[in-house]
Amino acid sequence: MVSYLSFYKSMETAGSCGHTNSWCFWPSVDGISDGIVHDTQLLVHGPPGVASEIRPPCPGRVSNDDADRDICRPLLRGNFSSTTRPVWKVISATKYIQRVSNCDCFRSDLGYFVSPEDITDDEQRFPIAFSVLTYENLEQTERLLRLIYRPHNVYCIHVDEKSPAELHEGLEAIANCLHNVFIAKPPIDIYWGSIAVVHAEILCMRQLLDVHKRWKYFINLVGRDFPLRTNYEMVKILQAYDGANDVAAAHSTAR
Repeated sequence: MVSYLSFYKSMETAGSCGHTNSWCFWPSVDGISDGIVHDTQLLVHGPPGVASEIRPPCPGRVSNDDADRDICRPLLRGNFSSTTRPVWKVISATKYIQRVSNCDCFRSDLGYFVSPEDITDDEQRFPIAFSVLTYENLEQTERLLRLIYRPHNVYCIHVDEKSPAELHEGLEAIANCLHNVFIAKPPIDIYWGSIAVVHAEILCMRQLLDVHKRWKYFINLVGRDFPLRTNYEMVKILQAYDGANDVAAAHSTAR
């Protein structure tokens, strides 16, 4: 079990640009178009008695990556005097649910890392299990999942029982498009600093063991975490641990 190694940095300070030890973070949609794939099914007849399904083409990605890189380079160098910022586009829960009506489009348009051919042998032999505890912000949670996602790992997402219905529904829909992602059931009503946080983690660990027993290490995250290492780098670090654990703990007075 690895708990909050140096792989992740909290995004609590998101947006506080220019301050020491803070992230400068402007949400964008990574060039994803606003086109929506609706679950419209068109049938054409092939050989007698056979109907073939034709889905509308994926809306595709409008590539603004180069433009965003040009904007971000001076910011990454510490030049915060620029008034130009990447365009802020929020993907609503409704758009997420509409997009996952075609899972192939969802995975390709958002750029999920799904090709086993592009994964190293070391990574394939070292699957990692993740839990993600979240209670707000569907887009931020999905972005975290997208960045840590690999098809040979396994992921448990726990959504706070009292979270809005759109968060539950949106993450359920997303999980249905990814074979190794599931939502922990039943959800637990969590209050930060209470024992309920531990109960949610244990729930995910139990279900991860039931779903996929081959994983080598477990890493627990929250929806506001952000990766600082690639999956390959994490594998190399965990291999060096050679079965040891790295668990961080803090005393809380919350009741």
